[in-house]
This record gives sequence, C-alpha cells and structure tokens, in this order.
Amino acid sequence: MVTDSRVAESPRVIGESLSTHRNSLNFLRLIFATVVVLSHAASLGWFTSWEGVFNNTTMAQVALYGFFGVSGYLIAQSAMRTTAWGYLWRRSLRIFPGLITCLVVIAAVFGVIAWMQQSHPRCGFSCYLNAPDGPFTYVLKNALLSNPFWKQQTIAGTPLTALPNWNTPIWTLFFEFLCYLMLLVFAVLGLLRRRILTLVCTLTLWMAVAVITVTPSLSDQFTVLHYCNLEAFMRFAEIFLTASVLYLYRERIPDRGWLALASLVLFVIGVGLPNGGKIPTYSFTPVDIFLPFMVYPVLWLGIHLPFQSIGSKNDYSYGIYIYGWPVTQMFVLWQFERFGLIAFLAACLFATVPFAVASWWLIERNALSLKRLVPGRSLTDRTS
Repeated sequence: MVTDSRVAESPRVIGESLSTHRNSLNFLRLIFATVVVLSHAASLGWFTSWEGVFNNTTMAQVALYGFFGVSGYLIAQSAMRTTAWGYLWRRSLRIFPGLITCLVVIAAVFGVIAWMQQSHPRCGFSCYLNAPDGPFTYVLKNALLSNPFWKQQTIAGTPLTALPNWNTPIWTLFFEFLCYLMLLVFAVLGLLRRRILTLVCTLTLWMAVAVITVTPSLSDQFTVLHYCNLEAFMRFAEIFLTASVLYLYRERIPDRGWLALASLVLFVIGVGLPNGGKIPTYSFTPVDIFLPFMVYPVLWLGIHLPFQSIGSKNDYSYGIYIYGWPVTQMFVLWQFERFGLIAFLAACLFATVPFAVASWWLIERNALSLKRLVPGRSLTDRTS
C-alpha cells in the first residue's frame, strides 16, 4: 500500500504528459502562424500601432520563437527514432514540397496579377517571363529555402508596395533546416545518446549569446551588417536546442504550472529590459538571453490546453505561415487597408486559409505519405 501511495503521489513529468499525440502542440503552431500573419498584415497595411510591438519585439517574433520551441522538442524525438537518411527525408518532405508549390503559385498567379495591374507599354507578357528577376529564377532561387546567399524577393518588379518582397517570412526556413542538420550531427556523433553533452553544448551557446549581448564591442559585430546570419542562427539554435534538451530529459522535467509561470515571467522580464533602441531581429538584445525561458511555458500549454483535436490530423499551420505574406501583399496592392484595420486583417487571414487548406490536402499531406520510403534503424540505436 505504501508503494502504491508513493507511485500515486509521484510528480507527473512532461515526457509522460507529451508521450502521446493527445496534446495541443499543433493547435499552438496554428495560433503562432495566425499571429505571424496578423502581425505582418498590420505592418504591411501601415497599422503599425497594432503590430504588437513591445520594446521593439513584435508579436510575430514571439510567435516565431514559439515555433522553434515546439519544433525543437518534436524534432529531437524524430532524430532519436530514425536513421540519418530517414531523418533527412522526413524533414525535407515537410519543408520543400509545400514551399516549392507556394513559390510556383506566387510566380504563376500572384506575380502575374500584380504585373498586369501595372502599365507596360509595348511590352507583352514575355517581359514578365524574361525579366532579370523573372518568375523562373524566383522559384529556383527561393526553392533553396530563400537562403541568405542566393535568393530573390521580387518578380519582374512586383510587388509595387512599400515592402517589395513576395514572401519575407520564408527566410526563417533556412535557419530551421540548419537546426535540423545540427540535431542530425548531434545524433550521428552520439551526443543525443549522451544527453549531458547536448546539455553542455546548449549551455555553452546560451553563455556565448549572453557574453556577446552584454559586451558592446562584440555585440556591435553581430548586426544586420556584420555576421547577421550567424546571429540569426545562434538565436534560433538557442531556442531549438533548449527544447531538444527538455525532450532528452523529459522523464526528469516536472509538469508544473508554477514552473511554467516562473519561466514565462523571466521571459517577459527579458523582453522588457532596456535594449538601447536595438531591434531584436537585427542584433542581439537582452531578450535573447532570456529566450530559452519561453520554451517550457509553450510545452506546458501544449500539455494542458484542451484543444488536442485541433490540428492533430490536419496541420494547416505551415500553409498559413508561407501563404500569409503574399496574400497580404495582394490586398495591399488593391489598397484594401482603406477599409480599416479589422476588415483588412480579417480579409488577409480568411483569404490565407483556403491556400493553407489546399496546400495541406493537395501537397503536404501527400508528400508526408512518402515518409516511410526511407525506413531504417534509429540513429541512437547502436545495439539492437
């Protein structure tokens, strides 16, 4: 009886709470994607006071950090359960088919409509196709995850908006895939099996971010003009690895509301600390030191929110994320913001949903059905 009592009173851990698909992590991803779309729409429509900016940190940035927190936990699970080739295959199926299709839709539909709205005297449709920044090069360059070294933002001079870029948010996919590759290296080197080594790597990165942030001579070197790609990767990897460590120690991390609240308070404090007017996306600021504290509250919400059925089978969050910006650009071209904030945001979001749904049912879902074409032993299973 004593043994039973002790077992009954043993604290629940996040590994047990997230051990099945009965969680709300997909619902959270849907919320994060929606927040990104609305925050960006407010910016593109010049409703800047509604963009959700606090101390130069936007709601879109916070939602993006939440994405990486959820992804780090789930991808660590994937890395522990499949081979190197299987892992790469599954990650590629999740990213590339939907992205490439989105790029084709932008080039073949959105870009064409935007180009036709402009005046092109003595210039036929061939001018659109053969422009130096034409649709073919747009798809080709950005299909490589819109990486910082080879990308294209416009198509034949479109869109003619204040922010002429057809799909700004996809720049983060490059860094997300780098995090996937980083975790693959960890798995191949055996760092995931020796989880203390992954913890050490994560703490080292965290300390490096902190030292750079508080040292002006170093912080000035990590800006949009200097080492900006390394700065972005360090920020995202910090969150991603923190979530991966929580997965590796999932049987020891308690599932406690007070711990989630305390972590959230620390993150909010980090957001509110003086940053000298710097913008977190473009340079290290105090909030970057506190980013790891947002991971646990996100996972805790994934455990306790009662929305397990939303997104459990059909995940529209990726489609919303990659289609939100180009759809919003079309409404900006049509000057729909003149109808006011609520009408503009609602139109942008509701018009994005059909594209996201079509992307899931026609592309993403079918692509993911191919994931078992590359089976194999777990990366961390060396004995069986």
